[in-house]
Amino acid sequence: MKIFSKTTAAEGSRKDAEGKAVPGCLGAPSGRRGVVLIAVLWCCAMIMWAGLQISAQTRLLGEDQLHSIIETHALYLAIGGCYEALARMVQAGPLQSEQPSDQNWQPDGNPRVVVYNTGVAVVIMESEDQKINVNTADATQLAKVLETAGADEQTSRIVAGRIGEFVNSQNSSHLQGQANTDLGRGLKHDSGFGGPLTSLDQLLLVPGVGQQLFYRYQQGTDHIAIPAGNSLFGQLTTQSGNANQQQGLQNLQGGQGASLAQNSWTAGGTYRILSFGKSAMGLPSVGVWLTVRLQGGGDAPYQILSRKVL
Repeated sequence: MKIFSKTTAAEGSRKDAEGKAVPGCLGAPSGRRGVVLIAVLWCCAMIMWAGLQISAQTRLLGEDQLHSIIETHALYLAIGGCYEALARMVQAGPLQSEQPSDQNWQPDGNPRVVVYNTGVAVVIMESEDQKINVNTADATQLAKVLETAGADEQTSRIVAGRIGEFVNSQNSSHLQGQANTDLGRGLKHDSGFGGPLTSLDQLLLVPGVGQQLFYRYQQGTDHIAIPAGNSLFGQLTTQSGNANQQQGLQNLQGGQGASLAQNSWTAGGTYRILSFGKSAMGLPSVGVWLTVRLQGGGDAPYQILSRKVL
């Protein structure tokens, strides 16, 4: 009986002459082979999907790292531009307006380009004393500044009132009237802000003052975005005692109305230095904003009052 069973099983595992399995075949049914094929294809698809995900993440990580490298490089170029301006400030001789601007660095608001082997820096130098002090200007003067920056007449009046309330209060919780309501939406009462501004970009805390109104970035040399001269950033300051709005606007319009002496380095004067670096690898550009007081000699020829990366 055992010999018969083995023989029968062996014969049952064979195929006939036409290749078809004879009854009793031990091979898998065709339906099961189809399931196996689908499972193999699904596994292959999952492996391909995982590979694409890893490839995409690796590419994004590489792009982020490259972006960070370019940004850091641009920052160093901007810092180099600041050093160029500080050196020209200390070594500045008598104003000679007939010289080319790249050899006659004066605080006249005109851009100077410093070309390095690995990129460029665009440097702008201006006198803070020729700008309008936001802490001492009244609501009418502030409204005119806001209109020059692009706000409509009604918005200018409203925002000027908010700025006035903001800079004249010692704490945001003490603001009165509409300014208290408006500022309360954007500030915590215990934030400590309120009172005369110590940095001009604190204006961005005032409702209605956005990036576009404050900076009004425009394309400058080498496609570097720089704040426009008629922006709030370009018109206002917290450093000078000037509240003459008409004189300030004249000085900001390409130097018209300002004398050559006002656009030169003066001992005791306060100046704004903006330096924007751009790597030869491309964008983004990075800006550095310095506020400097010229001492006029000695071991410390200048004093840096503030510094900020834009």
